[in-house]
Amino acid sequence: MQDSNCTFALETAACLWEAVLSLRDNPLTSPTDIERALLIRETFKAIGTAALRMTVVGWTAAVDAAWGKVADDYAMSFDWDFVPDWIIRHIDWSDPFCPVIQQGRVYVGDEAGEHGGENAGDGCDGNVAANPEASAMSFPATIKTTVGQSLMTKIGRFFNGSVSDCLTETIQNSRRAGATRIDIVRIEKNDRPVLRIRDDGLGIAEPVKFLTLGDSGWKEDIARSADPAGMGVFSLAGRRVTVRSHAAELGAAWQVTITPDAWESGKPLDLVPSSLEKGTEIEIDLPESWVNALEQAARDAARFCPVPIWFGDNRLPQENFLRDAERVEEWNGCRIGIFVDTSHLNRDKVRINFHGLTVPCRLPHILDADGGRGWYAKVDIIDSPQLQLVLPARKEMVQNTALDALHDACEAAIFRTIAREGHHRLSHPNWLRAMARGVTLPEAAPWLNAWTPRTAETDSALLGDRVAGEPMILMPTDQPHIEQCVGRAIASGRPLGAAPVDPVGDFAGYGWYDALPRVLGYSFRIDRCEGDLFDYAADTQLPPGLVSGRVDGITLELAFQEKGVSGEAAAVIALPADVLIVPGDCWTDLEEVIILLGTDCPITPGDLASLLERACFYPDEDSDADSYHTQQASFDMHARFASNLLLLGEDAAIIERVREAMREHVSWLVPKDRAITMRAVSYEVEAAFADNDDAAAVTTA
Repeated sequence: MQDSNCTFALETAACLWEAVLSLRDNPLTSPTDIERALLIRETFKAIGTAALRMTVVGWTAAVDAAWGKVADDYAMSFDWDFVPDWIIRHIDWSDPFCPVIQQGRVYVGDEAGEHGGENAGDGCDGNVAANPEASAMSFPATIKTTVGQSLMTKIGRFFNGSVSDCLTETIQNSRRAGATRIDIVRIEKNDRPVLRIRDDGLGIAEPVKFLTLGDSGWKEDIARSADPAGMGVFSLAGRRVTVRSHAAELGAAWQVTITPDAWESGKPLDLVPSSLEKGTEIEIDLPESWVNALEQAARDAARFCPVPIWFGDNRLPQENFLRDAERVEEWNGCRIGIFVDTSHLNRDKVRINFHGLTVPCRLPHILDADGGRGWYAKVDIIDSPQLQLVLPARKEMVQNTALDALHDACEAAIFRTIAREGHHRLSHPNWLRAMARGVTLPEAAPWLNAWTPRTAETDSALLGDRVAGEPMILMPTDQPHIEQCVGRAIASGRPLGAAPVDPVGDFAGYGWYDALPRVLGYSFRIDRCEGDLFDYAADTQLPPGLVSGRVDGITLELAFQEKGVSGEAAAVIALPADVLIVPGDCWTDLEEVIILLGTDCPITPGDLASLLERACFYPDEDSDADSYHTQQASFDMHARFASNLLLLGEDAAIIERVREAMREHVSWLVPKDRAITMRAVSYEVEAAFADNDDAAAVTTA
């Protein structure tokens, strides 16, 4: 038994030494692994190989004790997995003259292993709470954030693997290297398609850092302005890639081929000399999914890139990101361009250009209060280190104080652009925001659109003509059938003493707007006969037995306020009206619509039919419904019949309905320059040509 233990201890000592050498010479590419390797090398230099070997062998008992607690459940190997992991978790290399086992380090399955499982995260263990000294011995006094080794095994998921991502990241690296030209070409190599990207920049002087995740290796000025993160090359993860680079500062070139499995395994790669005379060249096995998208992706990458890009023999077009801007301002290493639009802005619209890499961003978009125009900002970042992209994909901005400051700067630039015009239609809150940004603007131009009654079909306000330089009165929003009848009542002359205009609530606060008189609401008073009165407004319950027809009188009553001053008493204005339309539950069913006419109402059947359509027609958008044209034509026909029936009587209405049916369905059958006479009784119809008295009549059932 003693011999067995001795043999195992020797094996542990050998594994410990091999693990230390591996951690020193073959670190993974994470910053933590590189840092540990450098510390181990410093220890070798400080105390020498022999002394360090004796120190490492001295850890044997601790490793054997830890292994004894987890051996039965440990799924991986002792020498290649457990021992290196134990060193990583327990050895403090900070003092090169004395690497030691850190006191209190916890290793899952080791000191803390017996408390793992379901209870491991349940809070304070009862025994620990009763014995504080136990807690102090189980946990370290301080901890720090680290990058886990498992990160490298997931690097292929950092980017989506699209040709667009790969081109963008590679081009950004070329730009940082001072390239003045980038060539993208598809070639055939070893009977397979290859994408080659070549630049004429300064090359890569430190190939190790080039392939170290999180260590960009760029000089301080580039690192400050361009925000490299040492992740760009990893957009190619999972692909076979050959890199050649001529390091200008060293006057030498190197080459390495990265196989698909090497990205995540961290296995050693052979670095060999290269004959490349300038810049950097990257060759990527071209997957089939990239072939069709390659040229467009190259065009997209070149569009706003400051470095000229060739695709094959053709130079790709470049464009100024702020082209067509109304005005451009310089701000903290950025160029802010202000643009004018006439519609709402797509929230995903690209708003920021980061050296050719464009991303959407929620920057200000200021609209006229009445929807006339809008102003928005786009930003070309030149040298503004605080404005950063979210890593690794770089497809959105980091939400930080610098971006907040940019937002404010864009807003102020918009207001300054508006101020140059000398007039505006901004809302009162935006007017106040402009003043808060130090931009003094006049009040919004004092004009409004003429009030136009809404229709049942659109159920939204239609912009009337501009009203300016004359008395105006604000009209409220009500149901379309009420607005249509109100519009008829006030259509002739100016019974209100001012031009009715549409309100714009966002103008409230401007002196000229608050001084306008305003109608607060509408109602109709109907006198059916000899003082039989009732009032009608939106959603009013109608008296029983009410039917369409003429009444003794209709009066429009408007609640009126002299100006928009809170608490001011309202007055009532009474105006004569001659028509009131009251829809039923189903608005488009004219059999349920009640039409009331004043005694002397002069409306014609055609005008009444048009009023009914504006007040009541609303097309059914259900997929099973007839087309809009069919629904509108049917409603129009029924509206004319209802109008004729009410104004002309039943006989005239029927005759007109027959005429319409003949015009629509029969007249096109009659030969040109001929006439047909017809006689219809019940379901029998007689027809004959009027210019041929001898012809027999044709009778159909």
